Amino acid sequence: MKPIKLCTSAAFTAVALAVFAAAPPPLKVDKSAPLLLDDAPAKTVPVSPKLICYDCHGTFREDPFSIKHASVNITCVTCHGESRAHADDEDNTTPPQTMFPREAIARRCAECHKEHNVAPAKVIARWQERDLQKLKPSNLVCTDCHGKHRMNVRTIHWDKKTGKLLDAPKKAAK
Repeated sequence: MKPIKLCTSAAFTAVALAVFAAAPPPLKVDKSAPLLLDDAPAKTVPVSPKLICYDCHGTFREDPFSIKHASVNITCVTCHGESRAHADDEDNTTPPQTMFPREAIARRCAECHKEHNVAPAKVIARWQERDLQKLKPSNLVCTDCHGKHRMNVRTIHWDKKTGKLLDAPKKAAK
């Protein structure tokens, strides 16, 4: 084995000492630049330690429907129950504690919202702009117009009346 020859020239030593001895340049702070902390936060529903719904349903934190209700302390739990078993189910086969089939939505909303402040004709006209398939007032429910209170992508379906699992999530092949 050959011994390693170290470079011991005076020039090399001077450069090495200069590199290692040099202090970093002083930190320059631009006091005119705005602090990121000064920016107004995006409008979202505040997360409560008890409200674990947003762990999986995070898009609802920015949903106008959810934000409006949260401003008067109405949360997911108010309508859907704590749904502990649902939240703890990693297989996603346990339904929320309370679900509302389409025909029960208006009745549930009416528990807090005693009347609708828009004339029925305007409601129908607005709905016709959105979906020509549902022209009869009996086909409308509150969440058709108020908020987008539906999952964008649903990987599992339950019967909302009985809570019975209708289709199981596909398991990844091993």
